[in-house]
Amino acid sequence: MNSMLGSVEKILANLRGNLEIDRAILLNFTNLNEKEREMVLRWRNNEEIRKWMFTDQIISLEEHLEFIGSLRRDSRNFYFLVKRASEYLGVMCLTRVDLRNRNAYLGIYVNPEKKISGVGSVLGEILLKLAFDVTKLHTLKLEVFEDNERAIALYKRLGFVEEGRLREFVFRDGRWKDVIVMGITEEEYGKIR
Repeated sequence: MNSMLGSVEKILANLRGNLEIDRAILLNFTNLNEKEREMVLRWRNNEEIRKWMFTDQIISLEEHLEFIGSLRRDSRNFYFLVKRASEYLGVMCLTRVDLRNRNAYLGIYVNPEKKISGVGSVLGEILLKLAFDVTKLHTLKLEVFEDNERAIALYKRLGFVEEGRLREFVFRDGRWKDVIVMGITEEEYGKIR
């Protein structure tokens, strides 16, 4: 029991700090400087990012800073700004982290201000390593709008499989949209590594 508790504490400490995976630095949102916090907010409010989010309204600086502050006390949701060399690649997160059952959900978006070919795949591969190699998850899930074809194709290339559908789950663009639930297990991840 103590060894399990110790490993949970070690995993949480890793997720609360900055990490390096595949020559990329994952900067925990709670460790961002002012310039980086403002950049992430600008990206998040970009129309190309917002249109794929469950919460698609413009977020104020005050709301953004409150959110980052709340992450300091949160042991289930971890957000990272990903940087490789001098390039900011995008944002990734593990949310609804349940270390007892070893599962979580992911979120990811690329830097909308600098189009870098293949960056979605790079972020996805780093996120899989964060989930399975660092966090020691058994299962990783995601939810994606049915019409986000680029994201669905990326997730399939990364090894995710469709597991279900939340019918008419989000009202967007004047209609109800389904949300597709996808997942990957540690065994499936091991086969594609």
